[in-house]
Amino acid sequence: MKKTLTLVLSLVMLLTAATAMAVTEIDYWSVFTGGDGAVMQGMVDAFNASQDEVHVTHTPMTADDLYQKIPLAVQTGTSVPDVAIVHIERIPNFVSQEMLYSYDMELIEEAAGIKAENYNQAAWERTDIDGEHYGIPLDVHGYVTYINKDLFDQYGLNEILTDGYITFDEVRWAGDKAREQGFTGQVFNLGWMRAQLLGYYAQEGDGNLTQDGVNPSINNDAMRKAMETMKSLYEDGYTTSKTDDYSSMFYGGEMLIWTEGIWMKAAVVDAGINFEMYPGVCYAPETCKNWMSSHNFVQFADEERTEEEDIAVAKFINYMGENALVWARDAGQVPAHNAINDVTEFSSMPQAFLADPERVDELAIYYYQHWGLFDTAFSRVGWDFVDGTISIDDALVQIEKEIVDAIAAQ
Repeated sequence: MKKTLTLVLSLVMLLTAATAMAVTEIDYWSVFTGGDGAVMQGMVDAFNASQDEVHVTHTPMTADDLYQKIPLAVQTGTSVPDVAIVHIERIPNFVSQEMLYSYDMELIEEAAGIKAENYNQAAWERTDIDGEHYGIPLDVHGYVTYINKDLFDQYGLNEILTDGYITFDEVRWAGDKAREQGFTGQVFNLGWMRAQLLGYYAQEGDGNLTQDGVNPSINNDAMRKAMETMKSLYEDGYTTSKTDDYSSMFYGGEMLIWTEGIWMKAAVVDAGINFEMYPGVCYAPETCKNWMSSHNFVQFADEERTEEEDIAVAKFINYMGENALVWARDAGQVPAHNAINDVTEFSSMPQAFLADPERVDELAIYYYQHWGLFDTAFSRVGWDFVDGTISIDDALVQIEKEIVDAIAAQ
C-alpha cells in the first residue's frame, strides 16, 4: 500500500511539474497607470484565469518611461517585453529605427484567429508599413464633443442635434440663442490644442502632416483655416480664454458645449452632468472628422523570443480584443475589435458611435515618422495664435522650421 501511495504521489508530482513547465510566461508592458492601469490589470488577471497555457505578467508605466526604457532594452537585448502597448503615432518611428518586429500574419491567424477584418480599419491600416504589419489595436480614443443636455433643453437648442453633428455655425447659433435668454456662461472651449486642431485640419485637404514621409507640410490652407476658425470664435466671444479652467466650467453647468477626450466621460458622470456625446465640431456633417489615436500591441525586436512565445502573445491579444467590454465600460475607451459592436451593453454607451464600421472614415488617425518632433513643435505654439501673441502665418512657419531643424540635428 505504501509503495502504491508513493507511486501515485510521484506521478502527481510529475504531472504537476509537467503542467507548470507547459505554461508560457509572457512579459507585457503598458502605458496604463492610475485608473486605466487598474482596469487593464483586471483584464490581464481575467485572461490568466481563463486558461492554463499562458501566464502574462503586466508591468504598467508612464508613456514617457516606456519610451525611454525600450530603446536601451532593444539595443542591449535585455529585459525586452514579449508584447507592449504603444501609441499608434510612435510606430512609424520605431519601424524606421528597426526596433519592431512585424507580425507573422499566418502564424497569429492560425494560432488565435487574428486578422485584419476583425478590427477597426482606421487603426489597423495605419500600421501596414512597406508591406508588413506592425500593430494590433486595442482601442481607438480621441477628442469628441460633450453637451450639457439640461442647458440645451432649457434654452431650446436641441434642433441642432437632430442629425448627430454640431457645426461651427451651430456653435455660434446656440451661443447667441442661449444668451438672448439670459445665459451668462461659456459657449465653447479652447481645449487641448493639438487634438482639437488636428480634428479640424483633417476635414480640409488630405489631412497629412507630410507629403514626402519625412519633411513636415502643415503650412497650408487647411491648417490655416483650422487656426483661423478658432481665432474667429475666440475674437467673437464664443470660446474660453487660454487660462480658463474650462473643465470646471462644464462640470459646474456653466458651459454649453465642451470639446474633450472620451476618457473624461467618468469625470462628467461623477460631476452629475446630464450630458450627451457627439463627434468633434465640424465645418459640415459630410466632412466631419474626429482626431483619434490608438493603443496598439507591438512586439519589440528580441532575437531570444521563441515562436511558442509569439503564439502565446497572439492568444493574449485576441482575448483582450474579444473581451474588451470592461475597457469600454470602466476605462471609457472604444475597443478596436469589431466584436464589441455585437455587445448590447456597449451599443448604449455614448462613445459607441466611434466603433461603427460604417463611420470609420470619420476617424482621423495620424501617421508621421517624426510625430514626436511634430508634437513638440506644434504644442510649443499652443493657443498663442488665438489672441495674437503670434500670427497664424508666423506660427506655421515656426512649427515647420523647428521640425526641420530637429530632423537635421538627429
